[in-house]
Amino acid sequence: MTATVPPLFGPDMLADPYARYAQLRGPASWNEQMGLWLLTRYDDIRWALGDPRLSSTMPPPVADFANGSSDLLVDMYTFVKSSLVFTDPPDHTRLRRLVIATFVPTVINELAKPISMITNRLLDEHRDSLDLAAHLAQPMPIAVLGQLLGVSLSEAEGAQLKRWCDDFLLPFGRDIRTLSPDELARVKSAGAGLHEFVDTVLSRHGTASGTDDVVGRLLAGESSDRLSEQELFANIVLLLIAGHENSTSLIGNGAAMLLGLPEVRRELARNPSRWPAAIEELMRLVSPNQFIRRQALEDVVLGDQTIRAGDALLLILAAANRDPEAFPEPDRFIFDRPNRQNVALGHGIHYCLGAPLARLEGRIALQTVFERWPTIRQAGVFVYADNFNVRILRSLPVATS
Repeated sequence: MTATVPPLFGPDMLADPYARYAQLRGPASWNEQMGLWLLTRYDDIRWALGDPRLSSTMPPPVADFANGSSDLLVDMYTFVKSSLVFTDPPDHTRLRRLVIATFVPTVINELAKPISMITNRLLDEHRDSLDLAAHLAQPMPIAVLGQLLGVSLSEAEGAQLKRWCDDFLLPFGRDIRTLSPDELARVKSAGAGLHEFVDTVLSRHGTASGTDDVVGRLLAGESSDRLSEQELFANIVLLLIAGHENSTSLIGNGAAMLLGLPEVRRELARNPSRWPAAIEELMRLVSPNQFIRRQALEDVVLGDQTIRAGDALLLILAAANRDPEAFPEPDRFIFDRPNRQNVALGHGIHYCLGAPLARLEGRIALQTVFERWPTIRQAGVFVYADNFNVRILRSLPVATS
């Protein structure tokens, strides 16, 4: 979940943005049209992700856009300034310390069995007309998050929650000035729906802070150092959105890629122990979060360029993950790459806390599909969501026999 999409991105890039990224890859460059620096090389982006002089915070809204989005900008700013993703130390350090307890290995590892059960149930229900995006990649991570939050969701409730999350993301994956009145209304409705959902989750815990689950851990802490009400909302919503979008993107795009790689599938069938390596390579190749934004707090030098205080930077993670200087033959799927430190889920203090969950869900879902149906094949046109940041497939029809 990151900043708005610049004019660089167009509909022709939805299906395959990587050729355009290859054209852009080079030293940091100022893009006058977008009013920001473009970073596309692996080393530059690793540096930018780890340099404290480059801020993750978003500036307060000042624009009065003709489409009536000013009020929405204020609401979005209130949300992001309380969210782990959009804060810097010391606020980020405090929030991360309070939130990280929700992602301890024991919690994630205990989800393996529920993930497998949900995956198999969804595949059984739709095996006669299977769409791996609509029937697996989208509903499974949301169902798992429901369990993580202690809420049992029906398929319809999970679908509604997914729609709210998708609509809430619109200002982060598009230029807010391009949103139609209908889209603006959907964003506001999604915010209200998510507020109601979070209130329901919190009400089940009352004022108790000792419950040994995700929400109980978020509520825990000394009275002087707990998450505020706004921080609770922002970070539970962050958990909902970031906790499913990466997995949804990885499963959908990973499945689409594997359908076209029969030699990789044969190797995985011969040696299932290679699935974790396969997931890591798929993560690099599909890059669920394509880019993120930073802002310079002071003048910094990068190569021959001086980035001035206040300048915005767009870090194109997907371009870095296919940088041939870091990953030889970058567009090929290679199991045993010497460099596995891709930046798909960030780097440094903002490395995604949900990365272990995304990897676990991706491995179980994809391994289950391709072991159940070794001859599975594409059976229709792939359809992508209109979001350039988080590449999500809306439809991935397959034939299992």
